Amino acid sequence: MIRLRPLRYLALAPLLALCGAALAAEAPPPGAQTAQSVDTIAYDKATYRGTPWATGGAGEGARQQMMSDLSDYNLRLEFAVQDGNYLGDIAVTIRKSDGTPVIRAFSSGPWLMAKLPAGTYDVRASGFGETFDETVQVPASGMESVVFNNWTKAGVDQATPGPYY
Repeated sequence: MIRLRPLRYLALAPLLALCGAALAAEAPPPGAQTAQSVDTIAYDKATYRGTPWATGGAGEGARQQMMSDLSDYNLRLEFAVQDGNYLGDIAVTIRKSDGTPVIRAFSSGPWLMAKLPAGTYDVRASGFGETFDETVQVPASGMESVVFNNWTKAGVDQATPGPYY
């Protein structure tokens, strides 16, 4: 006795075969590198009024990549809570001592790096309901690092939905 399958299953068979063929066609060749972690996207670069800056650093590999690629940048800002966990989503304004803004940026990652003329700058970092200000002396060569780590875990948790930050 021959058993016939219902028509609705037979109509799906060609469609499923096409989907499988399309997926197989898009598969990378053996040994090809594929993006499998956040570390593969090390940073984003932009300029503000001609001043270059970059943001990123989510993961150790991304931070190493930023330091390697952006070694000619002379200011690095880091954002973290007091217990050391890094933060992203920080609004940054860097001004000359006369108040003229040289960078207005949104740091999606825990690091923001800038290439500035040597001099004194006022830096403001805002996020999670808090604002912090620092004055920094940017060198002509080398790199100055400023760590903004006055956020508290409790404050970040209150300002963001969910238990993670």
